[in-house]
Formats: sequence, structure tokens, C-alpha cells
Amino acid sequence: MRAIQSFLPNPRHTEIHRIFVQADPAQAWQTARHFDAAEIPWVKLLFDIRTLPDKLAGREPEPENEGISVDEVVKSGTGFMLLCEVPGKEVVVGSVGQFWHLHIPFAAVTPEDFSAFDKPGWGKLAWAISVEPCGSGSTVSLELRTTATDERSWEKLSRYYRVIGIGSKLIRNAAMRHLEAELGKMKTPDRDNIPLPGDSIIPDAGHSVTHHIDIEAPAQMVWRYLMQLGCDRAGWYSIDLLDNGGIPGKDYVVDDWNDRSVGDHLSATPAQDSFFEVYAVERDRYFVIGGESEKAMGIMKPFKMSWAFVLEPLGEDATRLLVRARMKSSPQWAEWLAGNVIYPPVHGLMTGVQLNTIKQIAERDAQFRGAETAYSKPLEVI
Repeated sequence: MRAIQSFLPNPRHTEIHRIFVQADPAQAWQTARHFDAAEIPWVKLLFDIRTLPDKLAGREPEPENEGISVDEVVKSGTGFMLLCEVPGKEVVVGSVGQFWHLHIPFAAVTPEDFSAFDKPGWGKLAWAISVEPCGSGSTVSLELRTTATDERSWEKLSRYYRVIGIGSKLIRNAAMRHLEAELGKMKTPDRDNIPLPGDSIIPDAGHSVTHHIDIEAPAQMVWRYLMQLGCDRAGWYSIDLLDNGGIPGKDYVVDDWNDRSVGDHLSATPAQDSFFEVYAVERDRYFVIGGESEKAMGIMKPFKMSWAFVLEPLGEDATRLLVRARMKSSPQWAEWLAGNVIYPPVHGLMTGVQLNTIKQIAERDAQFRGAETAYSKPLEVI
């Protein structure tokens, strides 16, 4: 679990920017920890514009406080404080203020009191830079968490963020792109051609397609939702009208649906008149289902398919979910038509919705509940 979660465990808003770089963790940490966003000319200009009213009022900032690195930001008098630093891994900065004012008042809060501070009338924010090993290189993330101590203050903070949020996100994106260029962007393998669990089920597949999405939640949290796939459980997390008979899928964990075994059947339709069989499963790693029939779409016979869901850890608190569908049938012209004309747009649409839904609910759980907890009731999405 990231240290930032202990300082602001229940944020009302979270944004995470993540990059994958060739540099080893030690080099990535040294560069990210001491990076100064003021090195990006237009970013420095934005900060200068924001301080223009103070300058016009004669409150000229001290030259030594004009940088935008961690060390500069947490200097005495800035309103920001160093909450925590785990050398080589994570640094957390926080602030309690009424950020919606032109000249921001800050509360006198110590790092020890930051998490528990709940006096009405204040906004709270924390941001963290973290570095973890990933493959042959590293992953660097920049996380922002915000909340407020009462509803009225949250309304004010939300209005303020709607105004400055676009600029804030542009700055964070620019900073991460700058770091990525300096540390070397990690080369991405061809996801369509890398071997995945389940490929051997149909070694001579006539059609294979792979999709993936990065999720800011640990693998065990994403896994719980994979175990709920099927119309006999939570649905398919896709377009309910098309694949679940219009029945809304369950976007929360049901404790009794926490595993599957080889040979189990998943209902493919709400009528439960067809099913997928579990071909292979390894907890928190991969889940492969599939099926075969004498005829599909009235023209292909016989028809066989496999559907693999594979989890790749991205550090401790993030996961890449890969989904690969493979099929084999005859006659050859019908297989080509289905695999190249009919199947790609339909499967692409349904899988895209499915991946984004799983991402949304898994990240929601990670954001509001922490990485080590299992959940058994619906959560409010803010």
C-alpha cells in the first residue's frame, strides 16, 4: 500500500499519472525526486501568471522559493509540508488550505496531525511521487488526492478545481512526459504476439485479438471481479442490454463468488441455456474460459473459442489486464468473414466497455477502501 493512502485514505477525488521507463529504480528515483517542473518554460510561465496578483500587490516571492521541485514546494512559508518520504520509493507532500481564495490561507497542521485534521472550512490535498521496479526498468507515478472537511468546503474546492483542473492536469502530464523522455520510455512489446496462458488450447487459431488496459489497483482486487464474470454471477461488465438481458451487472464484490475451478461452467446468457467452460485458472494471474459448438452464426461448423484474462503486476498497486480471444472454425471463408469483418467491431466494442468498467470499479475500491480489503457491498461512485 502506498504511503499516501495513510495520510489521505478516503479522498473525494484522485488522479494518477504513470509512466514506464528504461532507467533502473535508483536512477528513476533520483531524477523524479529532484525534478523541477520549472525547467519546462511554459509551466514556469503558468506559475508566474498565478502569482501575478501577489507581485502587483508588492508581495514578490523570494527567488529561492520560485522552483517547483519537492524541496522548493515544502519550504517554510509555502503552506505545503513534507508528510513522508520512503527513500528510493515514495515522497508525499500535503497541504490544508482554503484553496479557492486568490490568496490562499493555510491551516497550521503538522504531518502527524494531517490525516486526523477535520476542522470544518478547509480543503485537504496530498500528492506523491513513487518509483517501483517494473520489468527491466521502472514505473514512476504521480498521484494527487483531494478532499474537504465538510460539504460546503468540498463544493468550493470542486468549483475551484473545475477552473484550474485543466491547467493542473496539463502541468502534471507535461512533467511526466519530461521525465519519460529523460529516463527513456520503456519499449512496449507487441501485445498481439506475446504468448499468453490459454494460447495452447487452440494452437492453430484462425483468428486472435488482444486488448489491454492499465488499472491503478493491485492484481488481487482486479481478480475478484474476474471471478464474478458470467450471467450466473455479476454479468460481463459490458453492455448489459446486449450481453446480460438488460439486467444491471453487480459493480461490487459478492463474497460467495470469490473463485472458479477448472471445469466450472459460466452462464453465457441470462437464460443460462449456453455456457463457457473454465479451461485454466491461477489465482491473481490468469483465468481462461472458452467453448465449442457444432454450429455458430448458422454457417460455421464446428466452432471453438478461448477467452483469456491475464493480470500483469505493475509494481505493488497497479495491474495490466490483458484479454485475448481466439477462435477456430470452418469453412475457411466463413472463419475469415467472422474474424475480419463481423467479430472485430463487435468484440472490440464489448471488450472496450468491459475493460473500462472493470478499471473503474477496481480503481474505485482501491481509492476508497485500500489495497488489502475485500468488499461485499455497493460503493458510492463520486
